[in-house]
Amino acid sequence: MTTRPEPEVIDRASWWTTGQVATALGVSPVLLRAWDGRYGLGPARRGPGGQRLYGPRELQRLRRMSALVNQGVRAGTAAGLVLSEAVSPAQSRLLADEIDQAAAAVDLPTLAGLLDDLLAGHGTIAAWVDVLAPVLRRQGERWQAGESAFAAEWALAGAVSAALERQAGRVPLPPPRDRPVLLACCATERHPLPLQVLFTVLREAGIPVVFLGEMVAPGVVVRTAVRLDPALVLLWSMTPYTADAPLLAELARRDVPVRAAGPGWNSVGGRVGPVLDGLRGALRAVSAHTGRAWP
Repeated sequence: MTTRPEPEVIDRASWWTTGQVATALGVSPVLLRAWDGRYGLGPARRGPGGQRLYGPRELQRLRRMSALVNQGVRAGTAAGLVLSEAVSPAQSRLLADEIDQAAAAVDLPTLAGLLDDLLAGHGTIAAWVDVLAPVLRRQGERWQAGESAFAAEWALAGAVSAALERQAGRVPLPPPRDRPVLLACCATERHPLPLQVLFTVLREAGIPVVFLGEMVAPGVVVRTAVRLDPALVLLWSMTPYTADAPLLAELARRDVPVRAAGPGWNSVGGRVGPVLDGLRGALRAVSAHTGRAWP
């Protein structure tokens, strides 16, 4: 007796239809299908009924394609540039090794050049997910194993933060017509790098965003949130020791739309609601609160 395979379950919150992507980019579905057929800039997968579904990386490529075409670049040339920005597994390993070696040598000028090239050539999402986060994890594992990796980790974290600032600074500010997303760290949090990555991604996507940085007093976070009337506040905690449940509760009490973000909240449990842990989850939450088609 042959058992029929179970149909694949698609997490619809993580994927976008052709119509949703077309609306987000301001182009027609016909043009998206043409870019797929001519240049291979198509969906990552098909749903059970054959529906075309785009993931975060495909959406980022199409944003880049649309921006280049709007700047007057011919479609074929633009597609070639976009496709060349993808980070292959072999490239990821090579780039990660080069960055790791420069960090180990505390070679800050080389690090700056490598990081600028990586972000400019591949975009923030691919740079973080495929290269930088794995290198930082590797350094953390060395530190936990007793190796002397503190200087390398310090050099890389500082260099990545500076490179993200330069990357975000190259993006024009969006017109102030929409409510912003507010990104804030808990008061004693000293590891804001993942939140800075999110800030840069949102800036690149044209979403109004304010990043308060690290070590900001709870009262300042509350007053800023009340004044800005944001579409969403993400309150970041990296470790269990920094998660500030009273601050989260105070923001919610003032009817501020707020979500706990980061692995530090996991120890708090159900008292703070579902925790956003990871770039994709944070981007999906931003999409839900801003109405923008973004992960």
